[in-house]
Amino acid sequence: MNSGIQFRSNYYTEETEVEIAGKKRKFPADRVHGYQFEIDPSARAYTGGVYDEGRRGWLFDLKNNEAARKAFKQGEWNQARIECRGSSIKTFLNGVLAADFTDEMTAEGVIALQVHGIGKKTEAVGKEVMWKNIRIQELK
Repeated sequence: MNSGIQFRSNYYTEETEVEIAGKKRKFPADRVHGYQFEIDPSARAYTGGVYDEGRRGWLFDLKNNEAARKAFKQGEWNQARIECRGSSIKTFLNGVLAADFTDEMTAEGVIALQVHGIGKKTEAVGKEVMWKNIRIQELK
């Protein structure tokens, strides 16, 4: 299923309206927004790309990174790595560099595991997204 790992993400405790990239955005209370390591098992194969959830959209898709698009192993355990040093953001999928860019919008925030609702997609009933061996390491 399409899901993701939120990092350096934030939320407001009450409904809040802010201006982001010249556009007004309204966030309901407790709605997480920020950087997301995309998990995308579709034919598009953007797993490892970085999406700015609830704010600006794709910051680094994988349309020009064929090696990373091929690194995802459907139905198997995959290793995701997110490395943030100051404004530098890098992601890796099964040891393959997926995203490598700089962004100054958010320097800190929460880490959250995301699973999209399935809505009316009956083919998604019973599907699972699982994580294991999560490690967080402070970089010097």
